[in-house]
Amino acid sequence: MPAVESAPSKPEKRTLRVLLTGFGPFRNVDKNPSWLAVSTLNNQTFTFTPPPGAPGPPNTPKPKKPTPVEAHISALEIPVTYDAVLKTIPELHASKQYDVMLHVGVGSPGGLEVERQAHKTGYNEQDADGKMCPRIDDQKHSKRGFGKGFEKFGEVLKTGVNVDDVVDHLKSLGLEQTKPSNDPGHYLCDFIYYCSLACAQNDGKRVKVLFMHVPPAGVPYEVEDMTRAVKGIVEYYANHA
Repeated sequence: MPAVESAPSKPEKRTLRVLLTGFGPFRNVDKNPSWLAVSTLNNQTFTFTPPPGAPGPPNTPKPKKPTPVEAHISALEIPVTYDAVLKTIPELHASKQYDVMLHVGVGSPGGLEVERQAHKTGYNEQDADGKMCPRIDDQKHSKRGFGKGFEKFGEVLKTGVNVDDVVDHLKSLGLEQTKPSNDPGHYLCDFIYYCSLACAQNDGKRVKVLFMHVPPAGVPYEVEDMTRAVKGIVEYYANHA
């Protein structure tokens, strides 16, 4: 009886659960480009196939084909307030629904900036509700920033993501005006980044956290370019999952 050939097995897929956040309106920013950039990706799924590994020495087995990664994306608009960040971000981390969190905010004209670190204190500007950041303790002249519940964290927290590699990846997609940054600005962008990095650190750094500043629309990138950058970072995560 002839042998029956088995059908080739379908390649397995890995799953990457991604949360994107953008900010709402504040000051003279009625339509925040950070939210416009991420909102169109909400509830979308993309499949990325990582590039194959480098070939080994002669007579060694060929490397296995890379496993495709299916990225499931959710997007959430965050009000530009200290209270909203403190109420929302810890809950999102505690839900353990996500592998990756990419926070996006609007910065200065001139391109995209991928942030390496965030600050614990020094938040001395009013938020969109006209409220100040809480002080770190009950003392009248204490610094404003992260206090109770964040005592064990240092003044600066750094992402574990290779920011230079992310910048190179975005440039390879044609987004040449992209650079790394060490200063998220001591406002809500910095605040949400520190909060998210601290929460991730509390959870053994299981969740990969990153922050990107986008410029105001048109200087130089349009919202569509910013969305392409966001998707490019998701692709980078998928390739390094």
